[in-house]
Amino acid sequence: MPLDVVTVGDSVVDIVIPVPRFPAGNEDSVVGEGMTRQLGGASNFLIQASRLALAAGIVDCVGDDDLGVFLVEGLRSEGVDVSRICVKEGVKTASCICMVDETGDHAYIGFPGATEHLTPERIEPEHIHASRLLYVSGYALATPPLRDAVLKSVEIATGAGIPIFFDPSPVITRVDEKVREQVIGASKLISLNVRELELLTAISDVEEASGALRDDGVEIVVLKLGGEGCAVSSASGFENIPGFHVRAVDTTGAGDAFNAALVYGHLVGWPVEKAARFANIVGAVKVTKMGAGVNVPTKAEIDRFLTEHKVETDFSI
Repeated sequence: MPLDVVTVGDSVVDIVIPVPRFPAGNEDSVVGEGMTRQLGGASNFLIQASRLALAAGIVDCVGDDDLGVFLVEGLRSEGVDVSRICVKEGVKTASCICMVDETGDHAYIGFPGATEHLTPERIEPEHIHASRLLYVSGYALATPPLRDAVLKSVEIATGAGIPIFFDPSPVITRVDEKVREQVIGASKLISLNVRELELLTAISDVEEASGALRDDGVEIVVLKLGGEGCAVSSASGFENIPGFHVRAVDTTGAGDAFNAALVYGHLVGWPVEKAARFANIVGAVKVTKMGAGVNVPTKAEIDRFLTEHKVETDFSI
């Protein structure tokens, strides 16, 4: 079916463990507060996009285990198109232990799985052609054959004039330089944080570094600044978009929810500054909730935030 946005790879299930603090080192230990499994990885972005009334889908592989069933059924129940998810026999679904401390910060331990077995042959040109936007995560660019499947989707989208939104992610330094250059050069918009921006450009000044990415062909750079909001670098210049100060419970998935809101704003035709302000709102709502996946903001929660914070701009969904 035609989709508003499609992504490739990064199907992961999170095992979330709240802790009072992170272990400091050898022989140090903390007592967790139980653990739950939640949809993670690309699921955070996809569910948020679906809750913003976008038709969202993914091309990927899961294992033939209970985590694979959990992930596919969870996405399906949220209205995400899972018709291009294949099941790899004898392979485990990718998972991630996610510790969350009392300040809402997190630390991850990842376990590779079926998503890294996705091959370019599973990328159907007509499926990409039928989508309005391709979303690419740096997590899916680190290792072949998944990396090559993503690059094939990028080439198809570029040839068809379909815009590409790229989030380099914290693992961007593990991605081959030529791969990074190819995806950056094909991207209409890049959304990243300050650390990732400096890693990509080796420039500490954020305005100059954002300009360097735009010199490489990127039309818009959106810099995520956490509770301070974000900044937008475009042909109009460099503009700070103030955020909303809230009590953070868990920052997991906040960047994914932010990105889905950016995509929504772009596809409904908002100026990038308005889309970025909306993304700040969605990200702020997310950090007030524990976990990601099905715990990303709902429309009702976003509407309530707009009312409570007396936001006058029309962000009707």
